[in-house]
Amino acid sequence: MATSSGATGPDIASLKEALYKACLQSPSAHDGFRQQDFLDFEVIPDDDLNLVLQVAQQLVNEKLLWIFNDGEGIGWNVRSREDAAKYHGLTSEQEMVYQLVDSAGTDGIWSKTIKSKTNLHDAVFRSSIKFLETKGLIRDMKTVEHPNRKMYIKSSIRPSDRATGGSWYTDGEMDEEFISMLMDVLYNYISAKSFYRSSSSGVRKEPKKTKRVSAEEAKALRDKSLSKPPAEPESFSAARREYNRLLPMPPGYQNYPTLSQLTLFIENSPVTSVTLPANEIQQLLDILMFDNRIEQVIAGPEGVAYKAVRKSLKEMEMEMRGESGGGGSNGLTEAPCGRCPVFDLCEEGGPVGPSNCEYFEEWLSL
Repeated sequence: MATSSGATGPDIASLKEALYKACLQSPSAHDGFRQQDFLDFEVIPDDDLNLVLQVAQQLVNEKLLWIFNDGEGIGWNVRSREDAAKYHGLTSEQEMVYQLVDSAGTDGIWSKTIKSKTNLHDAVFRSSIKFLETKGLIRDMKTVEHPNRKMYIKSSIRPSDRATGGSWYTDGEMDEEFISMLMDVLYNYISAKSFYRSSSSGVRKEPKKTKRVSAEEAKALRDKSLSKPPAEPESFSAARREYNRLLPMPPGYQNYPTLSQLTLFIENSPVTSVTLPANEIQQLLDILMFDNRIEQVIAGPEGVAYKAVRKSLKEMEMEMRGESGGGGSNGLTEAPCGRCPVFDLCEEGGPVGPSNCEYFEEWLSL
């Protein structure tokens, strides 16, 4: 190898290329380099520190390296040739601004921080920002941590999840509707895997038989029915029959869905185009467990799976009433016509009719 005293211009050029290549190939390329790191690459003859600084400065001048000071001393970070080319043609002020935005990475940087570190006049700062935005080198961004701050990031990179809030945020705001929809999809899938339908059928409903009645019999039947409180809606009876048909899986059942299966299910489902990692699916499952809608069980190939919690019949009926535990009525059940046993006979000139129905007149006067 050549010695430092014999190093000439061409030697510097070759050493510069060798050092730059070593930096790009280093596993710690994103962590930065110190003088000793450059020496450890064994591309500088005789471990000459002066030559190290000379070669490093050449790379800095070509924007292939940039200098930082993190409190532990001066170091260098490496840039790709493509990124270095973006610095060409910038004024010193524009370069200072772009350098700070570039070094901030995916977290972005606050405009106030840029002004403080560059100490530029406000007009020069705004002009530099506008030029860099026009050239497509930087863009503004929003962060969930500081939604009111004016932040900037390189146009070629995507903001970090820390800045955007991850999949649960849209335009800097928590997307509660999206979260609720995904939890319902997960719950319905888990519930479908947690119960089986009994093969026994309910009581067969006989077809309704009609018979001719006199006016007195029709009025008596109407009075008897409408003097009672409204009957339970048919939807409640149907839901109760369905509830009794769905039975929990037997003890020792092992095919409850696991985290990886649920993650794959969401990835392949059409409900979202966003790819959600397993840790974010786990967050939704944790909420469902907190709400007592699902529970963890020891099952499946991963050792942990999830099953739906079977609601009580009372809870189900309360949900159908709007979670208030009462009511359950609507316009049809409140109106006497909706629960009149002789509704089919109701007509003008018939045994009973709207014009002479005391219950209908009473309801209209409410």
